[in-house]
Amino acid sequence: MLDRQVPLLVLLIAAAAVPDGDDTKKDGFLSRLSSGVTGAVVDIVDPERIVEQIDVNSLMERVDINELLDRVDVNELMERVDVDALLDRVDVDHLMDRVDVNALLDRVDVNHLMDRIDVNHLMDRVDVKALTDRAGIPEIVQESTGALAGSAMDVVRRQIVSLDQIVGRFTYHLIGRDPSDRPVAPPALSRETEDADKDGRGEVTGHYAGPVSRLGAFILDSIIVWLVFILFGFGVAFVFDFIFQVDVNRSWEQTVIGVLLFASWAFIYFWIGFGLAGRTIGMGVVGISVVNRQGRTIPGKNAFIRTLVLPASFLVFGLGFLGIFTSPTRRALHDAAAGTVVVYDWGDRPAEMSAPITKWVNQHTDPEDPTTAAASADASDAPGPTSSAD
Repeated sequence: MLDRQVPLLVLLIAAAAVPDGDDTKKDGFLSRLSSGVTGAVVDIVDPERIVEQIDVNSLMERVDINELLDRVDVNELMERVDVDALLDRVDVDHLMDRVDVNALLDRVDVNHLMDRIDVNHLMDRVDVKALTDRAGIPEIVQESTGALAGSAMDVVRRQIVSLDQIVGRFTYHLIGRDPSDRPVAPPALSRETEDADKDGRGEVTGHYAGPVSRLGAFILDSIIVWLVFILFGFGVAFVFDFIFQVDVNRSWEQTVIGVLLFASWAFIYFWIGFGLAGRTIGMGVVGISVVNRQGRTIPGKNAFIRTLVLPASFLVFGLGFLGIFTSPTRRALHDAAAGTVVVYDWGDRPAEMSAPITKWVNQHTDPEDPTTAAASADASDAPGPTSSAD
């Protein structure tokens, strides 16, 4: 330590011995002296010992934080920050683990937050139609409405089927036949067993339809045919009276033409219904359809014959419909002529009868092979003019 201090003292004495008048020499010498002294001081001073002597707490107390922050150029600081590098160094999982969500939510003033939300502006930006479409609300409403309407219709249909069973069995007893010997369905639609569902209702899909169902379907079809024809007639009269200024007189010629038009319209209505869909609108509402004697769809020829012979069933006080009560397969005159039968058909839902009637029928029915019964029934049915047209 003393060896380092001796050169320093020699330099200081030499600086003092330089004459005052020789300023140039003195300045050059002082400059070299200063550099030498600085180097000697750096060699002598121990930085670690100086740092240890610093009182950091006292130093921080003397720092004016506000003045320090005022001197910071935030924009320049942010420009020098590499955000991507900063985010890459953030451990998100560790950060989320340290967040106390409950404490964070407790500090949120929900009422104040809701007061600042502009609900009207928020709703204006919401595409309600797109939202409902993505949620499938139209499909849900459609399915619910269809299911509700179908359930209400099925309740009525079950009561009609129950009345069919009562009337059919009663009339079959009157002619001295056992209802248990009567076939229930065509061969292609028969089933080995007919179990009741969990509510006790028996399924009758494909069974021969009774008189009440067929009468109800015919009444509905008749109303539809009359309403459509009347509306069409009013439309024609309006066109002639108010547009063409033609006076439509009610003469016998016009009456004959009206009757022919009505008969043609009714024929087309039933023919198209039987031929295209196997049922008319009224039959679809009641839940019955027309098939051949084997239980398959009828072609257009059979539909034409059935429609053509249908008015003949009304002759002689409607004796042509007597077969619906007495025939084993419940065929009317026009069914026998066209080789057709009418069965229960509720589309995508099983045709059923009410639970009490199901229990009553099961108690008074002797099970028999439906295929054998159907074959014997076809043999016992009175054949019509074209009964072999299947």
